[in-house]
Amino acid sequence: MTDKKVDKSYRVVLPTDVEPEEYDLTLEPDLERFTFQGTVKIKCDVKVATDQVQLHAKELLISSARFVPESDATALDAIEIGLKLKETIVALGFGEVLPVGHGVLEIRFQGTLNDQMAGFYRSQYVNSKGEKRHLATTQFEAIDARRCFPCWDEPSRKALFTVTLVYPADLTAISNMPPSRAEVREDGKRVETFMPTPKMSTYLLAFCIGEFEFVSDQTLGGTLVRVFACPGNTSKCAYALKSAINALDFYNDFFGQKYPLPKLDMIAIPDFAAGAMENWGLVTYREVALLCDEATVSATQKQRICTVITHELAHQWFGNLVTMEWWDDLWLNEGFANWMQTFAADQLHPEWNIWESYVGTEQQRALQLDALRSSHPIQVPIKHAHEVEEVFDAISYCKGGSVVRMIYAVLGHEKFQEGLRLYFDRHKYGNTDTTDLWNAWSHVSGKPIGKMMNSWTEQMGFPVLKVLQDPLEGDGQGSVEVEQSWFLADGSNESGDADKSWFAPVFMGSDKGASPVVFMEPPQTKQRLDCSSCSKSASWMKLNMGQHVPMRVLYPPTMLGRLAANMLALPVEDRIGVLSDSYALSKAGALDPLQLVQLLEGFRGETNDKVWSELNAVLSGLDKIIRQGLSEETGKAFCDFAAELVLPAFTQVGWEVAAGDDDNKRKLRNTLAICAAKYCCKEPSVTVAAMERFKAFVASPADNSVLSADIRSAVLSIAMQSEGSDALFEQLSAAHDAVSDGAVRNHIYAAMGDAPTAPLKKKSLDWALSGRVRSQDLIYTPMSMATSGKEGADLVFAWMQQEYNQIYERLGKTSMILFQHMVRVSGAGFVTTEKASELEVFWKSKDSYKMVAKTLSQTVEAIHSNAKFVKRLQESEAAKAAAWQRSSPSKL
Repeated sequence: MTDKKVDKSYRVVLPTDVEPEEYDLTLEPDLERFTFQGTVKIKCDVKVATDQVQLHAKELLISSARFVPESDATALDAIEIGLKLKETIVALGFGEVLPVGHGVLEIRFQGTLNDQMAGFYRSQYVNSKGEKRHLATTQFEAIDARRCFPCWDEPSRKALFTVTLVYPADLTAISNMPPSRAEVREDGKRVETFMPTPKMSTYLLAFCIGEFEFVSDQTLGGTLVRVFACPGNTSKCAYALKSAINALDFYNDFFGQKYPLPKLDMIAIPDFAAGAMENWGLVTYREVALLCDEATVSATQKQRICTVITHELAHQWFGNLVTMEWWDDLWLNEGFANWMQTFAADQLHPEWNIWESYVGTEQQRALQLDALRSSHPIQVPIKHAHEVEEVFDAISYCKGGSVVRMIYAVLGHEKFQEGLRLYFDRHKYGNTDTTDLWNAWSHVSGKPIGKMMNSWTEQMGFPVLKVLQDPLEGDGQGSVEVEQSWFLADGSNESGDADKSWFAPVFMGSDKGASPVVFMEPPQTKQRLDCSSCSKSASWMKLNMGQHVPMRVLYPPTMLGRLAANMLALPVEDRIGVLSDSYALSKAGALDPLQLVQLLEGFRGETNDKVWSELNAVLSGLDKIIRQGLSEETGKAFCDFAAELVLPAFTQVGWEVAAGDDDNKRKLRNTLAICAAKYCCKEPSVTVAAMERFKAFVASPADNSVLSADIRSAVLSIAMQSEGSDALFEQLSAAHDAVSDGAVRNHIYAAMGDAPTAPLKKKSLDWALSGRVRSQDLIYTPMSMATSGKEGADLVFAWMQQEYNQIYERLGKTSMILFQHMVRVSGAGFVTTEKASELEVFWKSKDSYKMVAKTLSQTVEAIHSNAKFVKRLQESEAAKAAAWQRSSPSKL
């Protein structure tokens, strides 16, 4: 058992002398004036006699408050209503002390139906008559329920919620629960009350009002599932409905706890800052993350929709039924859902082999961010609740998910599932911290899970395992000596770094089989591990077999040479692992860049879509560094090298879907087409084919059957790069306005970023800010441009400086998470220390700096890491053009 006492004194929370138990909330929004009136009656338990009650409230005008004790029906009016604007707290002062016991706190207030995608806000859509209209919706996580009504806006202050909405009777309203009663008043407004919710946190409350259409069905257990969308979109709801029903049925069985609500609604919102939000019983999504036409959707987007749904529905248990006590355990929600989205999707679609994708996407995102000194632990102390905005990142989500995957590999399916069921039995409708989860798994398995996991969740970073000798050479005696150390992206080494160590499970395998898992236990950093069951007569051997552990492995040249020579014989996860490790180790100065060049040769003939996705990531990283840091001759040699890898593979799969192509083949085509757009866009056969398809697209952009979604991004990019002109820009701009499909628009945004000339690049950036692009999508064009080359990177940063005020108005006041993305984008293309300094000076001069400090430090550190890699390449044989001419992996 892990019963370590957790110090909670640093948390800034509301006083606990009064506790909420039930909220009765009535709201009447005005969808023309964009305001709302509200009344909330909160059944409270006064624990300590007090003459003041503090709640959270933000951007609300409170007109009155009173408290009615249960023991005495005499109402006590608040004689003072004090607002603490910075703390977003309202303090209600009463003329006498509120007695201990139950009572009802009634507050009347009004607010603004804002356009900031937070709190109770408005979103614009086009109705069935082609008219612009607004709907009202909510986004309360992390701390924006207080923008809608006064409340104890903290995850541990759970309560029941009864919602009443007053709205025009020709519209539709939905909330977490089904309606219990409704009536239409003489003024044409419907007054609709919804059933009380289960006991839950404020951030999970939700409601939507507007013109909605829906499709529906039931799970095997009889739960009603509906998918809502704005008018004209019901034909795009079927895939989401099917995915949700299958996921709910799977979770009901796997968790051993039936979904506790009578219905599950999912709704697509036109303006939405995140990807989706797991409100209990009413999950909200970006349109592109929920809606699709199954006949024309790309394989990539279809898989994305499925995993977003499985992520949000996992939260109905992990996050909603059982909730973290405070925001420093955010990973309990997001890390688990990150793992579970893949686990469930794999159960629903085993043909996707989605765990292979996980290793190349989620795990790599975690390793890339966590290799920085400016990273943070999975369990990060949060003093003020608003600080959590900076940890909705790849550590909480992807590293969190990766350590859950590691636990699953160590425990096995049966004990993993048994521990989860115990966790839910112990804590349903309550709040937990990380030790509660460790205790459940320890209880069922008898293993010291807390001891193993603390090194992964309480300290930042991860290890690199250095293999000290090749166990397949000479008399390896069936063992391998391994040394662990803290892996850092820039290869730096400072005082105290050697003190870090991890309780690391090591999975080893070869062409002869696998070894039982062994453990490296702190404080030892060097150990000899038994590999006798897989090393005898083996042609190759690999550590971290299956990539179950989020760490890197550094091999001696002979071991890496065997892996390169047998690359296509390795399982897919391990091909991805060897490639990603080698690239990261080369950047860090631990591996000769020439070995990376030669390793890439081993992927000629690669046909797996997930491996090609990682190859694309590595080639893109090298492209940015080489084209800016090495000679023009070497840059051309690298592009030729990449083209020689890409073009034969792309030629083999072709532009168009062939009979018998499964989703994996379609994803392969998508990735190879993107690679071709980057490295082969001057190849006549590629350009001609792309331009033919581009012309067909702009002639009928709303017809998704004209241009396959799998190649659309590449086609638009090639067209912009090869024939970029004002006329082509206007064609893309017109196509953007003619379509409502978010996936098509996203591809147009990316293509705008590929504009080939400085004037056209500037025109594209100005267009992104013109108001024709929704705030939630503002990031895509500058992100594409910043990574298109030096000129693009410089122009994006100059644009960011020039247009800072407008960008902050659009994003900084709307979604700090989106604004933090813009900080990353502003430096995404840089590879010099000079640019890192310029970036740092600019952002530190802004009032928003405190809110983006962590993001900025990570962005600047990543640029410094790139600069070090440039220097390492310049000093290596890989700086010569000859290094990129075709060679043989046997030279490794």
